[in-house]
Order: sequence, then C-alpha cells, then structure tokens
Amino acid sequence: MKDVKISNLELFYDVLDESNNLLYEATKNNYFELIEMTAENILEGKVLSDVDDQYVKKLKKIYKKLDNVDFSVEDIRKALQSIILRGFKEMRIPNGNTTPDTLGIFMTYLITKLTNKNEINVCDPMCGVGNLLFTISNYLDKLTTLYACDIDPWMTKLTKISADLMETNVEIFYQDMMSLNLNNMDIVVSDIPNCLPEKDKFFPYDAILHMADYLTLDGAMIVIIQNDFFDYDKDQEFKKALLEKISIVGICELPDDMFKEGKPKSILVLQKKEIKDQCFMVKLPSFSNVLEFNDSLKLIESWFLKNK
Repeated sequence: MKDVKISNLELFYDVLDESNNLLYEATKNNYFELIEMTAENILEGKVLSDVDDQYVKKLKKIYKKLDNVDFSVEDIRKALQSIILRGFKEMRIPNGNTTPDTLGIFMTYLITKLTNKNEINVCDPMCGVGNLLFTISNYLDKLTTLYACDIDPWMTKLTKISADLMETNVEIFYQDMMSLNLNNMDIVVSDIPNCLPEKDKFFPYDAILHMADYLTLDGAMIVIIQNDFFDYDKDQEFKKALLEKISIVGICELPDDMFKEGKPKSILVLQKKEIKDQCFMVKLPSFSNVLEFNDSLKLIESWFLKNK
C-alpha cells in the first residue's frame, strides 16, 4: 500500500497538533500556552519545555519531521490559523475567529488600486491574531513594513508567534488602539468588531476617525464594518467629521453566504485625497461565483480608471 503524500501545509499543521497534544499530556496547560511552547521549541530547534525525558524524546521525534522541508509563509500562516481557531474553540472563547482569507486577498487587491508605491507601511490597529495583516503581506507584491496593535495580551502574543514562525518582521503594540499614535501609514486595515452604541458613543466611529490620523497625505484605509454602520449616525455628525479628514472611495457589500451567523458586513474604502466622482458601491456575489465576481471587479476597475 502506497503512503499518501501530504502537503507541506498539512505536515506543519500535524506537527503543531501532535506537539500541542503531547505537551498538554505533560503539562495540562491551556491551549494558547501549548501553542506558545510548541513555537518556542520549533524556533529554537530544541525542546525548551520543562517536561520529563520521555516527553522530550517524543517531541524531538515530532519536530524532526520539519527537517529539510521548505515551508512557504502561506503554509505556516494557514496551519497556524487552523491551530489558533481550534484554540478558540477548545478554550470556549466567544467570537473567537479570524478574518477569512478571501477578504484578506480581496483587500490586497484594493490596496493595489489605492497606491502605486513599491514600499509601503501597513497597520492593523485591532489585529487580533494577525491573520488579516499576514494574509495581505503574503499576497501583496510590494515591500511592506508591518505594524500591529491589540489590547488583548494573548492576541498580540499569538501575532508575534505567527510572525516569528513565518520569519516576518512586524512591530507589535500591546495597547488600546485609541492611545496608539502613528503618523506614517500608507495603508490601515481593520476588521472592526461588531458592537452597539453606548450612550453617545459608537466605538467604530471613534476608531475610524482616530485611524485616519495614522495615514500619510495620500494614505488609505480599508475597514470591515457592519452593514448598518451609518444608521447610528442620526445627526450626520460622524460623516461630517469623517469627510473633514478623509474621502469615501467606495463600499463593497460582502456576499450573504459569508454571514449565515451574525450580522452581514461590508468593506468601507477611504483615502486621503480628493475624489472627483461619487464613491463606488458594489454588492459582491459569492466569491465562488467566478463570472459574477469578475463583473463586480470590472465595476471597481472602471471606477479607479475614471478617478486615476
């Protein structure tokens, strides 16, 4: 019987999974701690974990599977994404998810329309585990300097683990994004969490106005928002404050099949430049419907050609 050849992605996932399971048996640590221990062992090329010799031998055998295998950054990112999602589930963390790869790839496409610079600074000020930022970095054919921020210590730690395993440089800030002061970003991206207004405050409005200050003079922002985002702006105060800082380039309503659970969302595209035309508004079909999706891209392409 022939051995079934597994992909590098599957191999990396299996090594992470086997290591985590063995370390849990030895330590009973929580899942994120297991990921951290596994990553440290792989990065150092030896077992640093404080476990009995019997476990050290088994762990060495597991990590040896990685020897002489040329993993791409995407192999590592996707394997880690799956492991981290499992961690959210195992630890029963509510809303434990990452931005879908399809959205990261589509946002990468939008970035190519918004800037022709070959070297850019990209920031995700609410990075979670960093999957959106790393997807963009891996797919974007530009030299990127990455910045990430999150208020949750484990999110920033998992972002660093991913960056280290992918050998991707990223400056990570563990703090509230509203206290983050950056001023040289070419691109800001964010998957803004679902939330409701509190008294006279609506966090997504405050966040977007603050993130606009990070941008260079022609910088752009691409954010994932709830479809009812503008409904909370009853007196148009937010829109007025927004347009004083930045222009609305377009809104892409995301496919219905992406939100079988939870609120439907859109992508809001903003840029610090004067826009001659009205912003584009596109309702995206399912990403799996290639013909209809290409028609949507043609509408976006024509808008950018017109407003070049």
